[in-house]
Amino acid sequence: MVIFNKNPEQVFTKKDTVIFDYLRKIEQNIAQFQALYMHTSKLQNQSLRSAQRETLIETFENVVKKSGGDIFALPNDDMVVIFNSVSHDEVLACLVKVRFIFHDDPLIRNAVDLVQSGFAKIYVLATETEAFKDAIKETVTLAGNEKAEAKPAAKPVAGGFGGGQRKLRRELTPSMLAKMQKALSMMDFSSLIRRQSVCAVIGKSPPQMIFDEVFVSIADLRDMLMPDVDLTSNPWLFMYLTETLDKRVLVSVSRHDDGSLTSNFSLNLNVSTILSDEFLEFDENINPSQRSTIVLELQLTDIFSDIKAFILAKTFAQYRGYKICIDGITVDKLQYIDRGHLDGDLLKIIWHPSFMDIIKEDSHFTDYVNKAERARMILCRVDDPQAVEVGNSLGINLYQGRYIQRLLAAQPRKTIFNIRR
Repeated sequence: MVIFNKNPEQVFTKKDTVIFDYLRKIEQNIAQFQALYMHTSKLQNQSLRSAQRETLIETFENVVKKSGGDIFALPNDDMVVIFNSVSHDEVLACLVKVRFIFHDDPLIRNAVDLVQSGFAKIYVLATETEAFKDAIKETVTLAGNEKAEAKPAAKPVAGGFGGGQRKLRRELTPSMLAKMQKALSMMDFSSLIRRQSVCAVIGKSPPQMIFDEVFVSIADLRDMLMPDVDLTSNPWLFMYLTETLDKRVLVSVSRHDDGSLTSNFSLNLNVSTILSDEFLEFDENINPSQRSTIVLELQLTDIFSDIKAFILAKTFAQYRGYKICIDGITVDKLQYIDRGHLDGDLLKIIWHPSFMDIIKEDSHFTDYVNKAERARMILCRVDDPQAVEVGNSLGINLYQGRYIQRLLAAQPRKTIFNIRR
């Protein structure tokens, strides 16, 4: 715990300096980072409801962690987001979403801009690191003084961030993973399986479904079993977890429990899973005539972690008739990917607002698209119509994401296009 007194040099113990520790960690590149301080403790409903808290965290988590940032909670329930400056506009967009999450709170009900209203403040760490540190010290000191004066001692607020200065989720450990695997073995796994469609969209035409991606939502899995744990924090343990999930998905799909998964779907798998006995069993249960309508999605990082294993798995899968989709390609990495050399049937490119900047700055971007073959490209994580407009301007016709799903849900289900070679 933090020991609070009037001496500012003794306010923090080693255990309660996670934000300062993080600043030291990024010290050499600190000019690339900014910090967002949100006064969530001033909200009328200070004990943030669990659903609101999870939504608030996930809103920023999906943006900041992919560029090396992180999220922290202070002892008074204020929230701090440290993010790479390249994500500045995305963070501002997240603040817009925060207005909707707490739209009925008097503090922000009439606020057009949460920064100008005083609910949030952004520190440019290249020049404002000390000011940011002072703000953290002041908050922790005040929270400590209030706690010391409370009689009896205040209990953590249920549903709030609670505790001292800390990251908002614990890191996954081997013992946690073992508990999760035990829980998974005893639960109805089908309840964790989600679907999201890959559709053809041209111009203003309604989306035409090509196939459904079948996957396990890591966010749903975490919320159900370990809501306070970041399942992706340890790459090796997370990979082990995904291998377990892969095999459970294969078993579930093989059973065709609801009769809908016989063709025209994709599975997001590890390379090692394709080389496993569980995949052989799955393959035996698939109608040979339908294999050409099934896509196996492999993450780019997994592919290059063991390229020989990838070639073996890909060759085997394609020989059996499956299609291979290379997933996890960011817009800035497209120029380095040779789809023909990797011999993938499809490429999945992650949509990002920086798409427009990269297209404008790199005169050869269209050449990269041509090399990858636009007809084989899927633009994923599409959350707004701009992504479709940009994709169409590049000649991309296949899309996946929440925006596409909303369009699809708003119309009667269309005939599924077959994706045979």
